[in-house]
Amino acid sequence: MSASAKRLVAVLHNLLPILGFAGLALGLSLLGLAAYLGADLRHVVIASPWWLLAALVPLLAVVIRGVVSPRPATLKFSRATSARRLGPGLAARLAHLPDGLRLAAAVLLALALARPESSRATDRVEHKGIDIVVALDLSDSMEADDLYPNRLEAAKDVIDSFIARRRHDRVGMVAFGATATTVSPLTVDHGVLRQLVRRLQLGSLDGSKTAIGAGLGQALNRLKESDADSKVVVLLTDGVHNAEGVDPDSMAREAADRGVHVYTVLIGRQAASTDPGRLERIASTTGGYAYTAVDQQALVTTFQDLLNKLERSTILGEHIRAQLFHLVLWPALLLLMLDILLRSTRLRRFP
Repeated sequence: MSASAKRLVAVLHNLLPILGFAGLALGLSLLGLAAYLGADLRHVVIASPWWLLAALVPLLAVVIRGVVSPRPATLKFSRATSARRLGPGLAARLAHLPDGLRLAAAVLLALALARPESSRATDRVEHKGIDIVVALDLSDSMEADDLYPNRLEAAKDVIDSFIARRRHDRVGMVAFGATATTVSPLTVDHGVLRQLVRRLQLGSLDGSKTAIGAGLGQALNRLKESDADSKVVVLLTDGVHNAEGVDPDSMAREAADRGVHVYTVLIGRQAASTDPGRLERIASTTGGYAYTAVDQQALVTTFQDLLNKLERSTILGEHIRAQLFHLVLWPALLLLMLDILLRSTRLRRFP
């Protein structure tokens, strides 16, 4: 037999057991996963199939190692004939098992990177809710202490509770004084939104005037891309519109055209600086309701009534699939641990 033929035989002699053990370990792992998933197995899809090519890397590494440096005999025996009669023992038959386990684990890791998912959850997640934007007055008059500790802090407390109880709704926030600004776009991350509400302070924008029209217009802008069947603006103010620019009545008509219901809340004791008639007109034009809250209890009751009045509609979320990669990582980890255990004990190799 030529030298090249002998080398090929030596390479195959080492490669085939490794591939055999790897195939056996991989097969048992996949059978275990199939048994665990049961009927759900047919719903498994691969989100990133190109990552499966990563399995070729450890396979090529094993082949190259076998070609470049086939494993030589590690023990010389003076009476080869007697040794052949004895035959290989169990440890010798399993000598390539650790390499096979390591190769199988690498293939499973490549499968995990390919992101197996369950297609059973591909429908868009639905939840009941509506899109709500709260428009809060930050004019200087909100510092009045007829509500404890002042009008702004009392309003922030009830808004915070309101957001916490609208768990399935997207809620946004705008603030207005002489101008209007967005505090938060529509979001279901109510934790962050509530923190933003708590941080609102007088003086964060020009509070010398009350631009109700601008505040309502900013709230409508936040609802422009809403796909909810029900869209609502909750407008809290303690004063009269006295700023130049956007007219509140024209914004009310635009809200009505867009199907947005505006609920107005006049907060604090009425004085010459208030205009309940305009707020009632805004609410009536849009199909909403106008409230007056002269004290703390009335404000709490107002928002309780709002919670009861607001209808619920179905909002479609993003497509979501259940991730299954962790089911592949566990057998890969177990195979690696078994590989390390065998290399350190019964199948330990000596120079």
